[in-house]
Amino acid sequence: MGRVILHCDMNNCFASVEAIYDPSLRGKPVAVCGRTEDRHGIVLAKSEEAKRFDIKTGDTVYLAKQKCKDLIIVPPHYERYARYSKLARRIYSDYTDRIEPFGLDECWLDVTGSRLLFGSGEEIAEKIRERMKRELGLTVSVGVSFNKIFAKLGSDMKKPDAVTVISEENFKAKVWPKPASDLLGIGRATERRLLKMGIKTIGELAKTPPEIMAREFGKNGRTLWAFANGLENSAVTEENYLPPIKSIGHGITCTRDLYNWEEVYKVMLYLSQDVSKRLIDHSLKASSLQIAVKTKDLLVREFQSPIGFSTNSEKLIADAAGEIFRKNFSFPLPVRAITVRAINLMDGNSPLQTDLFFSYKKIDANERVMAAVDGLRRRFG
Repeated sequence: MGRVILHCDMNNCFASVEAIYDPSLRGKPVAVCGRTEDRHGIVLAKSEEAKRFDIKTGDTVYLAKQKCKDLIIVPPHYERYARYSKLARRIYSDYTDRIEPFGLDECWLDVTGSRLLFGSGEEIAEKIRERMKRELGLTVSVGVSFNKIFAKLGSDMKKPDAVTVISEENFKAKVWPKPASDLLGIGRATERRLLKMGIKTIGELAKTPPEIMAREFGKNGRTLWAFANGLENSAVTEENYLPPIKSIGHGITCTRDLYNWEEVYKVMLYLSQDVSKRLIDHSLKASSLQIAVKTKDLLVREFQSPIGFSTNSEKLIADAAGEIFRKNFSFPLPVRAITVRAINLMDGNSPLQTDLFFSYKKIDANERVMAAVDGLRRRFG
């Protein structure tokens, strides 16, 4: 008995939820957009009517309005989307406890063991689709397949409000003619490299020897080859599964461009506060840091380095991130966005391995001060 995996994708989730709260938006071209004054003025989600004007996620507000002069712009309300995401998962949980979120509006469900109770994978998908519409007022597209990759592909094939089945018997006919870019894990850069190799479709990728894919893309090349051939077999995790934390980061798009080191360091100190708090909350320390710097031309440069010791102190994290920045960045253009990420994490209670010339007293004193500051923040805000 093979596996049966569903991928449920709530159609135009953000825009659909906004229309529930404001029924006057129904049937109109609507785009949920970030605040232009915070330089997040891009389309985050759009209604089905807006899609007909070729409005895409990531379009600037200006471009979207050029495409559709009657476009209605609404700000995002993430607490609303989170609420409906939880309500949707309650419906899913009536059919399985194997529910793996993929963002707020998408989930994989393993219903292999549910068929004796609820029918075939397609029948379960239809029940979910009808309940979502009846109970939440939202439509959902569901892909039904024997693995997660093809289930996700199936939910993308028919929208809105549809069920698509991709089986072991029909996947070559249904999947292989599709563009390679439709496959999960293939972004724009990978798509360009595949096109240079003469690979346009999933079928052409599947027929490419895995050794060639590995030579061109490394380990990821073999993974993509396996995806295209229906050999992906990762498990759908249980509903409350928490994956191990491998990194903790925080980034921000600045309200204005940064032109010097002092301005950058202030932002890094702000970001490090959040990184430090989350490290402390999870009893972790970082032994390396990674920073990402987006310049005015929207090019992102990433740098990382070990910091010589492990810490969860916001001041030490900010200082180490600043040192990485100063060694690697010389302001070819003003800075627009910054991310600070703690990596190579270790147990916060594990002993620190040092060398003969390392003095831990200063580090320990700093961490004690920061721990006291953190305690005051938690108590008084």
